Amino acid sequence: MNTREIERIRETVETMPLFSSHEHYFEIDTGGLVGMNTLIANSYLDAEWTFLEPGATPQSHGLFLSQLRAKSYLRWFCKSLRVLYDMEEELSAENWESYGSRIDEKRRESGFLNSIYRDFCRYEAVVQDAYWSPGSLPAGMEFFYAAFRINSFLYSYSMDSEDHNGNNARKLYGFNTDDIDEYVSIMEGIILKQVDGGCVALKSALAYDRPISFDRVDKREAGRILKKGSRLVEKEVTAFGDYIFHEICRIAQDHGIPFQIHTGLGLLRGSDPMNLEPVIRTYPGIRFVLFHGGYPWYHSIGGLLHNYPNVYADLVWLPLISPTAATSALHEWLEVANSIHRIAWGSDCKTPEESYGASLAFRHVLATVLQQKVEDLYLDIEDALDIARLIASGNARALYLG
Repeated sequence: MNTREIERIRETVETMPLFSSHEHYFEIDTGGLVGMNTLIANSYLDAEWTFLEPGATPQSHGLFLSQLRAKSYLRWFCKSLRVLYDMEEELSAENWESYGSRIDEKRRESGFLNSIYRDFCRYEAVVQDAYWSPGSLPAGMEFFYAAFRINSFLYSYSMDSEDHNGNNARKLYGFNTDDIDEYVSIMEGIILKQVDGGCVALKSALAYDRPISFDRVDKREAGRILKKGSRLVEKEVTAFGDYIFHEICRIAQDHGIPFQIHTGLGLLRGSDPMNLEPVIRTYPGIRFVLFHGGYPWYHSIGGLLHNYPNVYADLVWLPLISPTAATSALHEWLEVANSIHRIAWGSDCKTPEESYGASLAFRHVLATVLQQKVEDLYLDIEDALDIARLIASGNARALYLG
């Protein structure tokens, strides 16, 4: 493989449009300055994911950066900020405030955040999961399409229960019933209304609430639990959720709705994507999109991708978590997938700044894998470039927009 072919792969991957299958774009409203600490609080560098706080002094900033210096989240975040805000030097404790001033200044410019998605990330389309307001879309982002998060339906057995996002379907959608048939009928109506309004997928983030294994539960047992209401023990909460999840799968299958499912990281125990195999086998008409490579179980997704034609493998978030793991996963998935049309990617970020960093990480992973495949004579260069376009945008466009 000559140098020009290597350059051609990297140049193509670096400039091609992307379809992000999963975003959480969040409109930051602090009532004041939006600086470094604000961006970090709305990123994977926040205390929830790193157990660290940047603090408010040069000393604490320096300690924060030092402790995370090899963390993938920080590396891509810094690459993004330096490009977007035209900073001459890498982020440091000494220039922390200069970065913050520049960020706040640019973010006040009309259309700047939109331009990050369009001109820097080069997104042709985005699927938005607004977990704080399921199915909603941000103003001014015409290339955004909604996914509808279904978690709350499994946790609305009473007016007081809620999912890990604090959502209760009864309160969100204004209904109240203790009849299981009526509950499911109302839920189905809500889901189909979302789809009629332009929603392109259902989204489960249940890996943050519970294990992602779902038994079959008799309707009479689900009905008994629903009538009991707020006095449920854990076993009953799980059983009610199992029944509702299968009903959601029935709806998705009956109406041809893609179903995005968070696998891996979250409540780690029980989030291995292999837990979903019985559901995947039971509903062959559902296009199950398994997120995050199931990290750290990306081999599980490879196995499911190999055995089930209704499984789609999505690299979403994985290049940002670990480019090494994402590279290994993509190498493997290319080799085991029965269709090259069932691999996609999304950034899974709240801010356009971090999303741009995620897009850089993905482009790096995609170019690295395809370059190696061509160097090893596993693929020829034209196949590699075609596969790049499909994974970058074509596959997600066909899946969600038809």
